[in-house]
Amino acid sequence: MSNGLGGFLVSASIVAAGLTGFWAWPHLQEGGFRSLAAQASGLYHQAELRLRPALAALQSPPAMTGQPQAEPGAIAESLPPALSSTVPPLRAEATAPAVEARCEGPENDADTAVIGDSVQLRIFESATLAAAPVPDGADAPPTDIVFERLDLSGAYEVGTGGTVSLPAIGHVAVAGHSLACIEALVSRAAFERMRTQNSVSAAFAARPPVLVRGAVRSPGAHGYTPGMTVERVLAQAGALDDRDPAAQVRLIALEARRSELDKTRVSLSLERMRIEAALDDRDTLPQDDPAIRAAATLLGPERLASERNALGAEIRADRLRRDQSEAALADLSARIEAARRQKALAETQMAYHATRQEQQSEMLQSGLVTDSRVNDTAVRAMDAERILLEKEDLLFRLEAERRAAQQDAELARVDRIKALTAELRQVSAALDAAGNELDTVGAELNLYKGDGLHLAVTIERPVDGTHARTIAARADTPVRPGDLVTVSADRTGKEDLAAATPSDPPAIIRSASTE
Repeated sequence: MSNGLGGFLVSASIVAAGLTGFWAWPHLQEGGFRSLAAQASGLYHQAELRLRPALAALQSPPAMTGQPQAEPGAIAESLPPALSSTVPPLRAEATAPAVEARCEGPENDADTAVIGDSVQLRIFESATLAAAPVPDGADAPPTDIVFERLDLSGAYEVGTGGTVSLPAIGHVAVAGHSLACIEALVSRAAFERMRTQNSVSAAFAARPPVLVRGAVRSPGAHGYTPGMTVERVLAQAGALDDRDPAAQVRLIALEARRSELDKTRVSLSLERMRIEAALDDRDTLPQDDPAIRAAATLLGPERLASERNALGAEIRADRLRRDQSEAALADLSARIEAARRQKALAETQMAYHATRQEQQSEMLQSGLVTDSRVNDTAVRAMDAERILLEKEDLLFRLEAERRAAQQDAELARVDRIKALTAELRQVSAALDAAGNELDTVGAELNLYKGDGLHLAVTIERPVDGTHARTIAARADTPVRPGDLVTVSADRTGKEDLAAATPSDPPAIIRSASTE
């Protein structure tokens, strides 16, 4: 019996849990745990109001003798008629947040969010709980509850698409908007997604630096501050002009570098002439070449003499190697000729002994010679054949040695040409690099030595993750985080950066974005 009762209780518990979950799931999915708690609280209040008279009757002390007791059926009829109406909801309906018209498009404010910013967002959710009805009919004030959504608050980076990705809300476009508009846009996105009354607080957690390059003393990354302009960036990075002591130091360094590059170019030209002369098998340098005169002036006659001595030594060493190869080949050719003559003599002797052996074989049949005489002639024929084979082997070895000597001589010549060509290529590359650097130094010197160094500033501003646009800037042009500020010397214009009219807007001179 007890087992049956236990099984019944377990089954009843499972059914009750299923019914409770079936009732609670829609409320949990719509408003979360707080909405479910509000619904449960409402049911509790309704049950309390309906059962309060019955509980009071059951908890009242026993009636005195002679007094009738309340019947159970009368408990349900004791509920006042006014309390049987519908109980008002516990949470008031949320309203959509208002977004200003200026937040619907890109703003002109300089202090707006850009790609690479880190925005700190704090999202607060508020709910208004309606007053529960009381037995005496009095109106109780509603209750406001405000709490932070810790699951949504945090620091979010503005991606290459200009958006931040919020959990349970999605992507919200914030690039080009101020903090006030970011708060309104995120609040509207949260309302559209979750249908809750909320408020948002936004602040910049980190901002990309401003990059400066060009004619400044401190190129590199510089921290961004609100209200930063080109003038402030140049003051922070240290712009150069022709009156700056640093510019005078730079001018001296450029002069020294140009003198060094001039000597380097003349020295490399002299080396190239030496290598070309060695390739052409010439043991002297040209006398009327301008590089020879420049080398004698800048490098001195000692350097010119050393190059000529190096060329002469190179040519003499090459000629000595060739003479040795030619002498070895001539000796081998003479030995080969002698071996050929010896071979011809051995062939003659072998033919003589072979003929003599045939004659003695015929005479042996006639009894004119003895067997020993025939055998002696056969031995002499075999010796002649052996000598011929030795002479042929010697001739083959000498011819193979001559071919190897010829190949070695040719390989030595090719290796020398390859080495000289590689050296010529390296010298030519170094000469071109020195010439390019000399042109750059000369151009910068011309700017410093002109009628004044004027600065031209351009700002390369990212449009998205892959494109950027370049604008010509003035001193009062606002700078945004992530901008690349390029400062260059410009002598084409009559007015420098400081003389630009503040009312003139910055002109877009190039756009890297695809229309």
